[in-house]
Amino acid sequence: MWYWNNLLQEIINTNDVMIYGAGLMGKTVKKCLEGAPYYVKVRAFIVESLENNPNDVEGIPVLDIVQASPYRDKLVLIALHEKNMSNVLNQLSEAGFCHVHSLSFDSDEWSDIRGNWFQNLWDKRQESYIILNDMPTDNFRIYVAHSIADRVLKEKAVNHSFEIPIQVGAALTNQRIAVVTDSQGDNISKKNKKYCELTALYWIWKNDTAKYVGLSHYRRRFEISEQMAAWLPESDIDVILTVPVLNISGVRQQYCMDHIASDWDIMMELLGYLHPNYLNTANKVQKGNYYYAYNMLIARKEILNQYCEWLFPILLCCEDKIGERQDAYQGRYLGFLAERLMTIFFEHHKGEYKTAIAKKHFIAE
Repeated sequence: MWYWNNLLQEIINTNDVMIYGAGLMGKTVKKCLEGAPYYVKVRAFIVESLENNPNDVEGIPVLDIVQASPYRDKLVLIALHEKNMSNVLNQLSEAGFCHVHSLSFDSDEWSDIRGNWFQNLWDKRQESYIILNDMPTDNFRIYVAHSIADRVLKEKAVNHSFEIPIQVGAALTNQRIAVVTDSQGDNISKKNKKYCELTALYWIWKNDTAKYVGLSHYRRRFEISEQMAAWLPESDIDVILTVPVLNISGVRQQYCMDHIASDWDIMMELLGYLHPNYLNTANKVQKGNYYYAYNMLIARKEILNQYCEWLFPILLCCEDKIGERQDAYQGRYLGFLAERLMTIFFEHHKGEYKTAIAKKHFIAE
């Protein structure tokens, strides 16, 4: 294994698990665990109610909590969105399940499980999957996006010397929570509700001159040590991304399920108009099953500049054509599209930039 944690050790030792949730997240967990490098047997899926659920998923039975009670001693992985975890944990506890672990979309453990699966896949394809480890430091800065809407976290984040808080959407409020704001200098801070953390990326592009720069979030942080930060600017690593997100239904199809399909089609149309040489890569990505999420990246400044010079004109054209969304969540469509555009850009330059994969630490509420 390339990534390791206590849950992975438990899964390997058990070799026989139950998955709570028979939706896409549950199916994706099953896909990762059943084959290489884990070869773990999924005994059954558990759901709250059999109503509106299939009898089986790819031959594996779907059981409600009562039917699953004979397996209360088995390891149960809850494969659901974080907001549903507390309720399900209580249900399973009341039903006598004592060997339960949360595996939310953003959890570090799920990132590790995917990371091993992807490295095994890319090894088979004879593609390079470079893992960022501590190595033998000062032109290195990672900006951590914060806003006045930040949630209260149960864990105090470790703040490294190279991490700089940046307040996003600062032009929309008089409240100040960071010394650096995305409203200083050349900026698009007023567009934060649509562009999300990308207003920080734009600010970094236009205002920072460090040799090596990056962007993370107050809840999602790169796992990078002080020693690594000192080494990276002198290394041959060009770009650092997070462990990819796995969409077994396909990247485009999953986007259209979670967001608005016409936004995707407009993005593809405009990409073809502005950068027709990227269309083959874009089609490969949209038909593929992974993308680099969260708009988190670290890169040599000249590469980040190239990416931003490519990205923001596409997003501006999308903004002009799509306009405003009344729904606040779907109104963030430019941030959602940018995650997939980032994947298209760096997949297109795969042979040009040396890219490494870093772990992401997710801080729960």
